[in-house]
Amino acid sequence: MTQQHWHAYAYTGRSYPESAIRRGEAPADFPPIEIKDWLTRPRAQVLGTYTAVDDAVSWLEGELTQNPPVDQEHFPLWDRLQRSRETLCLTSGNDVVHGYYSKAGQYVSRALIACPRPGIRLCPYGES
Repeated sequence: MTQQHWHAYAYTGRSYPESAIRRGEAPADFPPIEIKDWLTRPRAQVLGTYTAVDDAVSWLEGELTQNPPVDQEHFPLWDRLQRSRETLCLTSGNDVVHGYYSKAGQYVSRALIACPRPGIRLCPYGES
């Protein structure tokens, strides 16, 4: 059995086209609609893999710092990171996904996706 770990994914760009939302499917270059589907993306889209919560949250901190949320005054970075840490520590198999508009006006998605998980046979790196 593979050790619990998280794969990091990122997207920065436009928000979903309205037609994709109605159909319930995202274009290939957008974040998937269902969180678990990140793991079915090509391995090249994995930006990092972390077995320690502190390392995963550190990656997330760097990403959110580089792409500050438009509502950061109301939901500060420290609070976001603390809640992310708590979620990852609750029990194995928890994901953390942040999707928001940045101060630069782009849609930002940052995800730490738990692996292995039920329903997905293989890790993006081929580990079962």
